[in-house]
Amino acid sequence: MSGVSMRSSFQKKLMGAFLAVGVIPLLVCVLLILNLFRLTLVGSANSIAEDQLSTMTAGFGELLTACGEVLEDLGGQRQVAAALESREGRDTRIYNALYDTAAPLLRDADFSLYDEAGRLLYTTGSGNVGEALSVNWGLLAAAAERGGVVCRAVSPYDAQPRGRMQLARAVYGGGRVVGYGVAELGDAHFARLLGGKYTADSDVLVLDPFWDQVYATPGIQDESLPQRLRACLLEGGSLSEVEADKNYHILRQEESGFVVVLRQSQPLAAWVTRLFYLAAAVSLLLCLALCLWVSVRFSRQIVRPIRSLNNAMAAVEEGELDVRVEVPGTDEISQLSGRFNRMTQRLKANLEDSIRQQQELGDAQIRMMQAQLNPHFLYNTLDTIKWMGKINQVPEVATISADLADILRRSISGDEFVELREETELLERYVEIQRIRFPGKFEYEARIPAELSDVLVPKLMLQPLVENAIIHGFEDGSHGHIQVAALQRGEELILTVQDDGCGMSQESLERFHSHREPKSGRHYGLYNVDAILRLHYGAEHGITFLPPAGGKGTCIRVILPVSRREEGKEA
Repeated sequence: MSGVSMRSSFQKKLMGAFLAVGVIPLLVCVLLILNLFRLTLVGSANSIAEDQLSTMTAGFGELLTACGEVLEDLGGQRQVAAALESREGRDTRIYNALYDTAAPLLRDADFSLYDEAGRLLYTTGSGNVGEALSVNWGLLAAAAERGGVVCRAVSPYDAQPRGRMQLARAVYGGGRVVGYGVAELGDAHFARLLGGKYTADSDVLVLDPFWDQVYATPGIQDESLPQRLRACLLEGGSLSEVEADKNYHILRQEESGFVVVLRQSQPLAAWVTRLFYLAAAVSLLLCLALCLWVSVRFSRQIVRPIRSLNNAMAAVEEGELDVRVEVPGTDEISQLSGRFNRMTQRLKANLEDSIRQQQELGDAQIRMMQAQLNPHFLYNTLDTIKWMGKINQVPEVATISADLADILRRSISGDEFVELREETELLERYVEIQRIRFPGKFEYEARIPAELSDVLVPKLMLQPLVENAIIHGFEDGSHGHIQVAALQRGEELILTVQDDGCGMSQESLERFHSHREPKSGRHYGLYNVDAILRLHYGAEHGITFLPPAGGKGTCIRVILPVSRREEGKEA
């Protein structure tokens, strides 16, 4: 499975690289071009809007200034002041003076003269003589209070609301206000003022300093628009959020405080933007399909020989050294396949030589360790026989001699494996000798089921374990018990040798587990038995130390595969 995932991963990476090289640059270019195009249109539209707004605001300011100059001129004429003071509205000279003074602006605004009570006396517009404006509040009150030209949006609460915007200046005579000059801008005047200064897809909104509507072009039908614009500004948002398909541009006229708003349609309509992105998406999909086809084709051509080589390497990992890879051509991958074939041939030959040499070395080591199992035991036994024969002349000498002869005869036999029955009989001979050497020092018990007596075990495997229990387990002079037991668990033979002696020190156990070879003369037999088991059966079949029953002594366990002569003569 790991080989399959590796192949898939490599092919996916290769296809991903092809797709990335083919699609990502195109995607970046398309998005860059679309955004540059959109930004160019937006920038151009904003620039045009700013120019239009500047032109309209400048024209608006010039008109207000000109109207203010007319009102100043009228207020400075004595005959006008005298006529307003007399409150006569029929004087032709005053009409002539009014028309002559306002002549340049007659199409741009209506000019009127009011007496000190706020009654209309003279006008160039359509007002009726006698109509009144309040002098206690509003436009005329502000003109009398400030002494200069003031302007304001016409309030719907005026008694006679006229026009959209008014400018006023008080006229003085004899040191007091005798009347007022007023200029009025209506819808027609605003249409003339702003006409031709904005594009057909735009609309204009004029607001007073309090953001109340003064004038709106016919395209703006929403009377709540000024309030929504003001609320958006107060909340810190963008005016474009008011209408998704509109852009708003604002410019304030500094002298009057009035605001001119230009509403402009988005340079790119939503459906045009969607069309552009749809075309870009279709182009990208076509490019993606082409890149996918090319990447699949080329990746297969590259991955196929690599896949074969990877499968062959996986087979070699499993031990199949006869696997070979087809060499289809002369390119680099084919050369690699050829080198792989030659490598596996040499690896197989080297492995066969190594196995043969290892087998020879293992056999030699086993024979050597079996021949050296315990020279101390033979030396001590012979020394005991010698002194017992010289001094005591007891019958035990014959017993020891017979047992020793049997042990020597079996130990020098050519068989590496013996049946468990023979191994326990040999162990009985050894225990009998040790009982004579150390009378009353230990008790021995063997629990070997009869059905396991023909199981094959390495020769002289149990004797060193029992000897370790006798020599080292009871070296402090104590009396103890030694038990050898066997049982079968599945296809495994479990042998245990347990004593209740003084046990092995923690240091000795740690040294045994860490080094697996003796550092001194102690426990030499344990290390040899452990090495023999590992050479025959593998590293997992060495000696294992278990916690002893009762917490005292030493418990050694050996686990071997169950084999008998008719099944495992090669074991």
